[in-house]
Amino acid sequence: MAIGQFFSQRFGYGVHALAFMANKPAGSLTTLPEMAEWMRTVWPSVSDTYLSNVIQRMARGGLLRSHRGVSGGYSLARAADKISLRDLVELLEGVHVSRCGLSLEDACPVAKRCSIQRRLRDLEEDYLNSLGEVTVAELTKEITVPRHMLKTPS
Repeated sequence: MAIGQFFSQRFGYGVHALAFMANKPAGSLTTLPEMAEWMRTVWPSVSDTYLSNVIQRMARGGLLRSHRGVSGGYSLARAADKISLRDLVELLEGVHVSRCGLSLEDACPVAKRCSIQRRLRDLEEDYLNSLGEVTVAELTKEITVPRHMLKTPS
């Protein structure tokens, strides 16, 4: 398995979109076409439809605010230093550490007798905690956005 395969394409789209938006001046809105244009500088084959789906999930999940109207768009729902990668992975990937990895049910049928499941849960929680230590604000320092894309539309 190559590095980075722990993260889905959905997560990749989401984290890039959040980092792009966090680079913009406070209070400015971002449109989907604008976001897609920048993302194509990273991934030339970005799907507008898939990006739209991810952005809508983030808006429904409370990471973004949707602003309707002719001059509408999206903005971060809270400061970039208050949004962690854990927030994003839990929202987009539906991670639930209480769910049993051996059962399709929410509750583990052998939880009290299964030391392997307890250990896997501990590892998953450690992993999620490490994602919780990385904020979108930190990631914005590592990306390049052309100046013309950072300006607030007039």
